Amino acid sequence: MKALWLFAALLAPAAVENPRPAVVLAARGLRVLVLERDDQDPDAWTAIRDLGANVVAILRPPSPETNELAGASGLSYLAFLTTDEIALLSRDVARIEDIRSERNLAGFYFWDSQATEGFTTPESQQQAYSTLKLLFPDKLVLYPTRLDPIAWSPDYLDRYFRPQFTDLVTPYFYPVGTTVLGNAREEDAWPDRLGGLLSALAARVPPGKGLLPVLQGFEQEGYPVSSHFLADQFAVYRSFWPNLSNAIVFAWKIAAPGPLAEIAGRPDLQTGVCNFFRSLSRASGCRSKREVPWRAGG
Repeated sequence: MKALWLFAALLAPAAVENPRPAVVLAARGLRVLVLERDDQDPDAWTAIRDLGANVVAILRPPSPETNELAGASGLSYLAFLTTDEIALLSRDVARIEDIRSERNLAGFYFWDSQATEGFTTPESQQQAYSTLKLLFPDKLVLYPTRLDPIAWSPDYLDRYFRPQFTDLVTPYFYPVGTTVLGNAREEDAWPDRLGGLLSALAARVPPGKGLLPVLQGFEQEGYPVSSHFLADQFAVYRSFWPNLSNAIVFAWKIAAPGPLAEIAGRPDLQTGVCNFFRSLSRASGCRSKREVPWRAGG
């Protein structure tokens, strides 16, 4: 009877509204590493754990197989759903119960795969967020915020930024390489560019709202990065949010890497991740042989 009631409630127009205040699971101390490819490889999960991550973000919906992999590695995971997949899920009672039974699922991130990246409409954000929070109130629900349109679309934040439809504001901009805003090397003034984007965003983030920034962990061909690059990016975020303790690093493996060197194939990038995660928390299990000191500035 409970399942039938839930099914009927989800079909009703009221499901669009925010059903209750967000219940955020583990809103601090998130050390996330993205795994977009070969995500069923147990060795990848073990390697990610050994770098000090406590959460893996995958580019697919939740599954019992991924839940088992995460548990065997001592990790939690974030699953990806499109807005269309969320709508279908809301009508699949058996699938809902399966996902509720997963003990290692930390939550979800979502966007509209039919829209330009970063331009999911507020209406779609609201529908997706509210549906997932109704179904899984103890899970994180995240909508990533693309930062570069702030520089070239004057009304972007007015039209698309809705922090009420994500448990943690999750901004991303990869500052070194052939970026949308121009080419930049690590020795260039990318911290000023990133800081300018974050200044505009910070003015619109409600007091007390948590943050989960996505940092560039890869290296583009021709644009080398050092082992302290992650720490330098994080320092820019901390200049606006001094108590920040969460981060996502992109990525152990990328869906379509092209000219990008992934963390999985680069011991030097792995050293940077290890030292960065250890700087965030003593709970990090990483024990790199090479120490890279924290740098307070860019």
